[in-house]
Amino acid sequence: MSKTVIQATINTYLKSENKDSSQLTESQKLMIKKDTVLELTDITGLESKHYGITLKEPIDNFNYPSCYVFAPHWGIVESDDPDIKQELPPKQENPAVQRQLERLTKYLPEGSKLNLDVKTTYFSQRDNYTMSHRTCCSSSNAMYLDWLLRVTGKPGLNGDDGYLQKVLANGDTIYHEVQTETLAEYGFSTKWMGDADLDFVEDLIDAGFPVVVNILHRGSTVAPRGGHIIMLIGRKSGYWIAHDPYGTLESDYTNTNGAYSRIKEQVFKIRWQGGYRILK
Repeated sequence: MSKTVIQATINTYLKSENKDSSQLTESQKLMIKKDTVLELTDITGLESKHYGITLKEPIDNFNYPSCYVFAPHWGIVESDDPDIKQELPPKQENPAVQRQLERLTKYLPEGSKLNLDVKTTYFSQRDNYTMSHRTCCSSSNAMYLDWLLRVTGKPGLNGDDGYLQKVLANGDTIYHEVQTETLAEYGFSTKWMGDADLDFVEDLIDAGFPVVVNILHRGSTVAPRGGHIIMLIGRKSGYWIAHDPYGTLESDYTNTNGAYSRIKEQVFKIRWQGGYRILK
């Protein structure tokens, strides 16, 4: 079974039949927002104006796993189908990611080579020695710091309480500038970005970096609320993989083990507040 990922370039429809959307009833079509990503198990009609597609996962309120899309409204992002793969343009290296790699290399011992294949460590905020319900920012940045230390050949952290103590000595755990100051005490110059550059975050993850981000973790995707900090560590099959220090967003935090938790890409896009941490 092949895998193909497509992304909507404008607001458009999924359609039960190969017809103009105006000819279909409301139950035979579903409005899809711009930038929505769909994973497919099959795609046909690549030479026509409509792709025939088979969805990997069902979509609420649309009972047609095999359906049609208007080809000019969609881009093929990736595919392991050889016939499609050879037609996709090669992915360009992001110069901003290259700068991050160069900055990380500066922390290496002399003569060492950078190896990003270092497994990330999970820290839960729930066992923090104080304020366990409001220290997600410190636990997530501690996970990031632990990775920075180990990827540059230094010993990692022995838990996140020691880091949290340093944070609280500098100010309140919820402030990103306090985290920046504390990370600098460990020798790493970083900054908190707020430009909502999702392409850059995706490229960082694909290059092997973990990325600390902020999300609205409460309420529905129609009206998200709250404020929470997690660390993204990967992407797979339409999901972000995260170390969430409070538990799993999917379970509404009834599951308190947030290591390698999953967040649908569409859900993350709605809940993300646009912030992330990088090397300075």
